[in-house]
Amino acid sequence: MYYRLKVAFSKRYSLFQRIKRKISKILGTYKETDISRFVIKYAKGKSFADIGALWGVDGKYSFLAEENGSARVTAVDIYPPSKKFLDEKSARNSKVEFVQGDINLASAVNAIGQRDTVFCAGVLYHTPDPVHLLTRLRAICGDTLILSTASIPEMSGMKNAAIFYPFLHENQRKIWNRGIGSQKAITGEYEPNEGYGNWFWGMTPSCLESMVGCAGFEVIERVIEPFNTIFVCRTTPIKFAAVSGEWNTPKDAEYVKFRK
Repeated sequence: MYYRLKVAFSKRYSLFQRIKRKISKILGTYKETDISRFVIKYAKGKSFADIGALWGVDGKYSFLAEENGSARVTAVDIYPPSKKFLDEKSARNSKVEFVQGDINLASAVNAIGQRDTVFCAGVLYHTPDPVHLLTRLRAICGDTLILSTASIPEMSGMKNAAIFYPFLHENQRKIWNRGIGSQKAITGEYEPNEGYGNWFWGMTPSCLESMVGCAGFEVIERVIEPFNTIFVCRTTPIKFAAVSGEWNTPKDAEYVKFRK
């Protein structure tokens, strides 16, 4: 009961913040968001990959990185480049590259190669296997990861908590309905045909931080809001790549056959 009240209060606060942002845009007093600030800070002189570059933003952060001095920018999305993206690229005479592919697959990872700074916003909670996705981000990241994802408030006395949205009962889905439009698997039932369009995970910030740690990152900057978390991470040495289906315990002869 206490946690439901906490979530309900957080939704009201989040709504207030969204209204405040809209008013500031109308009045012309809106300032750069934290995520834009981090792109500007970590793009200059660095190669940059924008994972999930199109949905709702049409390459906005790729172009932001380029105009703030990125040495090379690659926009990546599972969808083909949108008309708005192509028009903006043409208008800017931009050199932003585009890779169409699923970052969860080796083919996309190989096509992207390694970049100094990797940016990923609004993607992690749409994947059934977020740890795997983070390991793919680590595979292409040479130095800095800027990760922004929907999240849920911490649960009192329980670190690393998370909610799996598909197949929740309607009364449970209502808890997570934020009134921000379609949240597939939350505002309605899970839709398998929609694939990554579904919301799969609601992860607490502590859960997210532990996940990025498993993938080979450490958090150096953080912005935590009731329903969104931004982490800026540095790469760390990988001692165990927690990739689904891959055995990589080299000292354990019992599992050598699984690595062939």
